[in-house]
Amino acid sequence: MKKLTNLLLAAMVMSLSVHAQFRIDKDPSPGFIKAVETILGDFPYNYRHITGDLVEATGDWHQYASTVSLPGSEACLVGLYHSELDTTASWQALMFRSETFGKAASAYKRLYQQLKLCKLRMVDGTVYYLDGDYEEASEDVDFTTSALRIETADERFREFHIELELLYKLDEWVVNVNMVSKKKDSEMRPDWMTGK
Repeated sequence: MKKLTNLLLAAMVMSLSVHAQFRIDKDPSPGFIKAVETILGDFPYNYRHITGDLVEATGDWHQYASTVSLPGSEACLVGLYHSELDTTASWQALMFRSETFGKAASAYKRLYQQLKLCKLRMVDGTVYYLDGDYEEASEDVDFTTSALRIETADERFREFHIELELLYKLDEWVVNVNMVSKKKDSEMRPDWMTGK
């Protein structure tokens, strides 16, 4: 009887340990949630308040270091167009890289679950959570993207979305988080291209 009791106790401890590890891996840290909230809050200002030093300039496209980073990220950048047609900024974090698809797919899924728990808090105290459709990762394709949006009447977020992407680059799988506002291509083309 004593052996059975010890065996049951050991099984319960292992079960709790595995469950606790799963929860730690799945739930975002308070730092992750706060960083996402800060980045979302600065989106209407083209990330001006979290833009650091210039990293690279290529024509109308400039990349700056972000002063706010997601925990666990390798690099966080603010990209800014300096053109007459597009002056929007984007925010990107390189979150994970691995030669193994399975590890990258797990990181991709975990990040999606973490992002779904993040929110945008407005000045009046209203809270909006991220929502979207999860795109299952597959080793058969080189690129998978899940998009999340904020359902708010605030027009500044009308075209905003977060793209969580898993892509294959040369010899490794990479997971990125992109926070962007993308206008329709028809709105970006000059009149002579649209025939108007």
